[in-house]
Amino acid sequence: MTDDPHDAELERAFRDGLRQVADRAEVGVPLAERAHGAARGRRRRRWTVVGTVAAVVAVSGVAVAVRSDGDDPARRPADHAVAQPTSAPVAEWRAESWHGLTVDVPADWGWGTAPMRFAEDGDRGQAYFCGGPGAEVAVGGGRPAASGKDLPWVGRPIMLSDACGAQLYPEPPPAPYVWLGADVDPGSVDLGDGYAQETVEAFGTTLTVASPDPAFREHVIDSARATTGCATSLDGPPAPLGMPVEGLEPVHSARVCAYRRLYDDQPFELVYATTLDEPTAQELYSRGTGRGTASCGANPYEYVTVTFSGKDRMGTAELTADWVVDPGCRAVSLGGGAWAPLTQRGMALWSANGVRVTLTAFIGILG
Repeated sequence: MTDDPHDAELERAFRDGLRQVADRAEVGVPLAERAHGAARGRRRRRWTVVGTVAAVVAVSGVAVAVRSDGDDPARRPADHAVAQPTSAPVAEWRAESWHGLTVDVPADWGWGTAPMRFAEDGDRGQAYFCGGPGAEVAVGGGRPAASGKDLPWVGRPIMLSDACGAQLYPEPPPAPYVWLGADVDPGSVDLGDGYAQETVEAFGTTLTVASPDPAFREHVIDSARATTGCATSLDGPPAPLGMPVEGLEPVHSARVCAYRRLYDDQPFELVYATTLDEPTAQELYSRGTGRGTASCGANPYEYVTVTFSGKDRMGTAELTADWVVDPGCRAVSLGGGAWAPLTQRGMALWSANGVRVTLTAFIGILG
């Protein structure tokens, strides 16, 4: 309290404003129910709060009540912006390719499988998960910590296990995922707990994104583009095209393209692609092969091409050198049916990535 008549008048006006706001406030609202509902919707999300119930502002000695209608649909105008879940900004993205489709995903995601069908001749049949769901390989090529179920992953329709299940949608998912080429019909699926799954057709295959963040789903879908840097399909086994006689020094980078086919009469399809950084590419080129020769089959079902980029050792020209790798034989083609064995380190240098859940040479023979 104060003895100043002017201050007393201001205080009375302020209190009158508060009383008017209280008289208009909603009563009987099930606040506990709303709070519990909001808590259920906050898993792995951050909400941006829009609107307040009431605020009282003193302007020029007059108490002014400023009120927002919050999220009451009866009062909300048609163009009112409803709060949407958001995720932490992605610091770094990487490209993922499957056949003719390439998209961007967060660089720290792992790799796993995606739904696939076994029916032929256009019969859609039942789609199955053969392994997973979840990440089977983490960045660096190793197994994820614990089970990997909480690690977001990129999945491809490749069998990682002979134990196949028909539950396509973990509800709710343990983590966001992106599927390339999954046998999933285009459209949206509500997976619960704020998660939505969107599937679109893109560049001759399907792209599926599941996340509680609509902006993230939109970003991945908008990043879809045609695959470059690797042939998307090969009619027959690849052959080394460029092998500079004097070699490369230094090597700047290396492009890895992995191919597989299921039957003799089918082409080799691109199933994975990545680019090795300069130190990795240089070590692979310089120390990746061992002495002697290797004895490899005439017609493997999987091949990997590695295209090194660097300087001509005897000059300044930018050149490329090609390797064709038989991953099952662990060897590099020298042309003419000759093969040089890859060292253990050489195998690891180009394969410490998602190729480990893409090629049978790493997955192993399933029953």
